[in-house]
Amino acid sequence: MYLMTAEQMRQADHKTITEYGIPEMVLMENAGQAIVSFLQETFADLQQKAVTILAGSGNNGGDGLVAARYLHYLGVPVKVFLLAERELSPSTQQNYEILSRLPVKMYLLDSENSMHLFKVTVNYSDILVDALLGTGISRDVTGKAGQLIEIINRRSCIKVAVDVPSGLNSDNGEIWGNCINADYTVALAQPKCGHYMNQGQRCCGKVVVKEIGIPQEVYASLQLNCQIIDSSCLQFAREGRSSASHKGTYGHLLTIGGSMGMSGAVTMAAQAALRSGVGLVTCAVPQGIQMHVAVNVPEAMVYPLSGALQFDETAIDAIAALLTGKHAVAVGPGMGNGEVTGLMMLQILQSCKCGVVADADALNAAEYWLSEASESACQVILTPHPGEMARLTGLTTEYVQSHRLEVAQNFAQEHHVWLVLKGANTVIATPDGKLYMNNTDSPALAVAGSGDVLSGMIGAFLAQGLSPEEACCAAVYVHGCAGKFIAEQIGEVSSKAGDIIANISAVLKN
Repeated sequence: MYLMTAEQMRQADHKTITEYGIPEMVLMENAGQAIVSFLQETFADLQQKAVTILAGSGNNGGDGLVAARYLHYLGVPVKVFLLAERELSPSTQQNYEILSRLPVKMYLLDSENSMHLFKVTVNYSDILVDALLGTGISRDVTGKAGQLIEIINRRSCIKVAVDVPSGLNSDNGEIWGNCINADYTVALAQPKCGHYMNQGQRCCGKVVVKEIGIPQEVYASLQLNCQIIDSSCLQFAREGRSSASHKGTYGHLLTIGGSMGMSGAVTMAAQAALRSGVGLVTCAVPQGIQMHVAVNVPEAMVYPLSGALQFDETAIDAIAALLTGKHAVAVGPGMGNGEVTGLMMLQILQSCKCGVVADADALNAAEYWLSEASESACQVILTPHPGEMARLTGLTTEYVQSHRLEVAQNFAQEHHVWLVLKGANTVIATPDGKLYMNNTDSPALAVAGSGDVLSGMIGAFLAQGLSPEEACCAAVYVHGCAGKFIAEQIGEVSSKAGDIIANISAVLKN
């Protein structure tokens, strides 16, 4: 699936109508049917539900009018309230005239009495379908539309938004004045950027995507660059392994990190890598924590570098010898010591040609090595959380969170790196401008060590021969699915990073 802006969706509609000859009325008919199909799938007793549809004058309202007609055909008790503060769009007008000929109760919201009737009706409704504004808003929602949204949000009925909740900017997920807090959002054709950004994550509820008949060739012609990650990224795991394979077949990952008091970070990265299928793992750690890491990851080779509590300057040269024969490197978890970490990362970029994952303290020391990333023979992957991204860019964390797609894309292209911007709906950006967003996640992942686990997973997939793009998508997807498994098994409150590692195998197996 693609993640689309309102303008891209408008272009897709236009191409479908003008170049493929599919009339707007057909698309609207399909959209209305898609809404009803969702209601049937979600509510087994739909015919016993009282449904109210709030429709606007644009095509979003027309979708709602078509849905009302099909609900009537099914024998569902449905009422329609139409807010027409401007002239109805041609297709909406046509569907209004069709619905007017049927015994469906339809009211114009053109007076205080009609507003009061709407308020009373919603009180006794089981389901409210929001087809008021859609993706076309360009200013704050005020006046009657704003009043209607306030009425709806104060009611306990189930709220289903058509395409996007009214009042939500479909491009960035910001609220324009006032916004319906939906329980479900039926995204038509493709999901919109605003569904997964800023307040959109809260206002949309559960997002369900429904096709409306736009040919796939239309999307291809628009050269869309942002996709939702799905299980197709795990095709390599479905293909199975040869009976003639051995540990060397599946790559050798070098993990570098740890310090006194932070040995768990590199330990979890190594454990996650092993669960993700890498054949061999070597951990390079300060001498003082070698025993702790070796005991907790007995499957790994643990190589002590100088430094009792953390790496010192002599480790910078020593790391070069360890790079020989490695298929990927993960650097940063628990390392500390900014200057040594930065110089060690610089040595890695100058000495090896494999994929390198920079996480945690390697990111905090980016001033020493980031300018060299674009010239390195390595394929460099950065995995910042929003706070680290703010430090890398000089922006505020709030700005990063409000412009996740834009910030990630610009940074990846400028520095010629792959970027994994962590957080709810993790964003992956590539050097050539592609974007991916993950919607398999859970609050169960919001725990200490979760990022260390992810860096180990990305490193493992790189070592097994996946490209940086494939490795990032696969790791983020599996990491998110593991979080969902945890939420189902033990809940969101009691999770810990070790639970993520324990569930990696279940995700890859299934």
